[in-house]
Amino acid sequence: MRPTGTVHRTYLTQQYGADTYVVPATALHELGTGSYRLAQFDVSALVAGRPGVTPGSGVAHPDFPMRTATIKVTDPQGGPARQSMLVVINVDESRKYAAVPVALDGEARISVPDGHYALMAHYQTGDGPGNTTAEWVAFGQFTVAGKATSTTVDLRRATHEVSVTTPRRAEVQDVDVMWDRGSAEDAAVQAGFSTFGDHPLYLSSSPAGVGIQHFYVHETLTSPASATTPYLYDVIFPSDRAIGANQHYQATAGSLATLNTSYYADKPRTGNSVWFAAPRWQPEVLRYGTPLPQPMRRTEYLTADPELPYFQSVDAVLADGGPGGMFQSGSYVFRGGQHERVDWLRGPLAPTIPADTGVGWYACGACRIDDTLSIRLAPVGDSTPDHAGDLDDPSQAGTVSTSRFQLFSGGTRLVDQKDVTGADVAVPAGRKNYRIVYDQTRKAPWTSQSTSSHSEWTFSSAHSGTTTVPTDRWGCGADGDTTHCSPVSLLLPHYQLTQGLDGRIPLGRNTLTLTVDHSAGAPRVPVESATVSVSFDDGKTWTTAKVNDLGAGTFRAHWNNPATTAGHPMTLKATASDSTHVTVTQIVHAAATVAQS
Repeated sequence: MRPTGTVHRTYLTQQYGADTYVVPATALHELGTGSYRLAQFDVSALVAGRPGVTPGSGVAHPDFPMRTATIKVTDPQGGPARQSMLVVINVDESRKYAAVPVALDGEARISVPDGHYALMAHYQTGDGPGNTTAEWVAFGQFTVAGKATSTTVDLRRATHEVSVTTPRRAEVQDVDVMWDRGSAEDAAVQAGFSTFGDHPLYLSSSPAGVGIQHFYVHETLTSPASATTPYLYDVIFPSDRAIGANQHYQATAGSLATLNTSYYADKPRTGNSVWFAAPRWQPEVLRYGTPLPQPMRRTEYLTADPELPYFQSVDAVLADGGPGGMFQSGSYVFRGGQHERVDWLRGPLAPTIPADTGVGWYACGACRIDDTLSIRLAPVGDSTPDHAGDLDDPSQAGTVSTSRFQLFSGGTRLVDQKDVTGADVAVPAGRKNYRIVYDQTRKAPWTSQSTSSHSEWTFSSAHSGTTTVPTDRWGCGADGDTTHCSPVSLLLPHYQLTQGLDGRIPLGRNTLTLTVDHSAGAPRVPVESATVSVSFDDGKTWTTAKVNDLGAGTFRAHWNNPATTAGHPMTLKATASDSTHVTVTQIVHAAATVAQS
């Protein structure tokens, strides 16, 4: 997501195996002179909490002779390019050589084995404050055969300006270009960059050549300030083999899915949102986020393609730039002309296990692996079943994030841990009854609602000697192994109050739609009963709501908010039970606020 208060700079991305490197273009010169090491920009290592690894680092013992390849880079005016980032790949066998050298004063020298090579050169100009004013990308190829060689990549060939048109007028915010090149699909190197849309970007063409080549242009565009209702385009244009001269792309109405999205916020704030989508050859996707005033309703148009799975991330950032909640959706593929409604941060917000959308990787939140019970709760969920959020950083001012996870078998407490959301526990092989108790406090400056919760789940489980989960995209337990993994059945409530975007509910008659789902993969047995109660004194006294069973796990609750509750928080309690006696009880304090009038 986009850092607040930064100038418009370019970030170059390279993917080597399981590691992704993100290098600010302003660091290229220092990288070339040795002031920085590429390992310092390994974001995969940063997330995993391990030391970074520079591709090709360590002592090399080649089983083949190495030759000196001199790469000369000509800038768009015909002189030596002061500094440019290169990506060089052996397309006969990419495991032999792939590197990211930096050309300084128009030249880079590398030692490579014989073979055919593809390369990409990236060059940019900037102004005094550090804003990028233009960028050029040129592709090339050369061959090394038995002796040193020299090649030139001429940025004057990068004359094809990248542009996108959309059905409605929109302003470019961010541009991403990704190039996948190598000897084979499982040995390719991905390299690209992300930049802002306030300056031109020029590309050269690239023939198919030896090996494989994939490419895409991605843009995020937003409505002009004059638009009555805000809208956003997230469009991506993949291609294979050759990269053509025409870099103008058109998104048509028939090629897009339309999402009518509501972002709820009980406190005005400006967060970020970002849609992630990429072809399946790109395992990790990095994107800028676009500023998102909250609360807000926005129409979002996304590229519809069965080969482009999407997921979304949303956060809440306060006016002073302080961090806020982080939430993420499951993955989707869209079809052209599809219309959907999506709600984000619609409360009450409560612990859950996110739903499996059937697309992309899914980590099982309630599974049995042989005689290990594996539970992984999401600390926060909203009204959309596949949305999940994290607790806020407790080191931030005004933030309290605490939790307690307990697991019982009969009267025996198997687990009692603070500030965790689950555990992997060895349990007896025979069928036993279990109970999860999860208590949570979540107070942060960006919200005043759903400040604490108490959740209890009861269920039974026995030895799993078979695998009943999708092995191609599910992971089970701490190591993700799906061998002998079977889902455990938990009931998961999701709430839709009659409320405004500001999270306020009206005085007088109120309605809650309660949808009770089973955890992913569990049998969909009938949900037989549910109850709903509300309290205006933080749970000291309760008013029981009238509940109507609408079928298929959906219930409608009705009650009245008296005039004396105006401006007060409401605490919500819900229970449910299915035909196998699996139950859930959930209490959410400050679940909503009663409007003043």
